Amino acid sequence: MWTSGALLLSLCLTAFGQTLEIPPVTVDRGSPNILRITLRPLAEKPLAALQWDMVYGNRFRFAASGVVPGEASEKAGKTVTCVPKAPDGANSRLACILAGGVQALSAGVIAIVRFETAQNAPKGEAIVDLENIVGVSPALEPIPMKSTWTSITVR
Repeated sequence: MWTSGALLLSLCLTAFGQTLEIPPVTVDRGSPNILRITLRPLAEKPLAALQWDMVYGNRFRFAASGVVPGEASEKAGKTVTCVPKAPDGANSRLACILAGGVQALSAGVIAIVRFETAQNAPKGEAIVDLENIVGVSPALEPIPMKSTWTSITVR
């Protein structure tokens, strides 16, 4: 009985592992706004660094310089660097890495992403994905994480 309980707990921790989350936002055409990328860490698997790809459509303009550390990253002494990648069909990509020292990140906003909506953007909902997410432990071990997404509603 104890073994099955431990197995169940292990599966739950895997299923509900650390994640990145982005609350949805609403923006007017031609206007700027921000996305907040939030980390929900697991104490038993601390993260000292993260990398991800942000994938978005042509309704929006994201610049590498518009991605800055959030409060949780600043407290851990991290910086964030992003670079544009080659477009993937109708989607654009920014590859980002958040790093600096081996201090673990705490729960909270790890990055703030500024963007602008095109003046002629169609109204309605659009999706922004975070893909290829990999964390790095303080011992420099890779920690794969699940992709995530958010919606931006253009009005």
